[in-house]
Amino acid sequence: SGLPGMSTLLSYWYHFAIMFEALFVLTTIHTGTRIGRFLMQDFLGRLRPSWAESTSRPGAVLATALIVGGWTAFILTGNIQTIWPMFGVANQLLACTALCVGTSIVLREAKKRVYALVTVLPLVFVGTTTITAAVHSVLFLYLPLTQNKATRTLGYVNAALTTLLLACLIMVLVGSIARWVKVLRAPRAVPGEALS
Repeated sequence: SGLPGMSTLLSYWYHFAIMFEALFVLTTIHTGTRIGRFLMQDFLGRLRPSWAESTSRPGAVLATALIVGGWTAFILTGNIQTIWPMFGVANQLLACTALCVGTSIVLREAKKRVYALVTVLPLVFVGTTTITAAVHSVLFLYLPLTQNKATRTLGYVNAALTTLLLACLIMVLVGSIARWVKVLRAPRAVPGEALS
């Protein structure tokens, strides 16, 4: 409101911010629930193969109930200050995974391997900030919750889940780097060589 001309636009900005927040939260929960259900249904297929099929109603209902139950437990037992950092780590894990895949494709397919810097540099930044945020959340946000009897379980669950996400990120990074080293050490095929 202190910016020139903003005092008259403040009510519009307020409604825009509320709409953006509502749409962001709803689409995030919708997408997360849908993807989680697909993954859970595939996992449940290990117990009973028919449950993994997309036409399986029992598999879909059970997977949906488990994922929605998980969301409900987080909402009822936590608050936005404890859940939001974990959401950020999970979201950036997806970004790191996408950048790792992109880097692998560029290293394999691009005319010049230096083009991989377009994906590696953002990956270094996102990976560093995600790892830092995950460690900071566990040490300074979730573990202190374990000192209070009322929030002990919440602290341990959130610390364990964030640590699991951090471990997944590190596995993706280590696996990708190993693959990149292998690609970089392999001789590049000369165009037209396979034709002769």
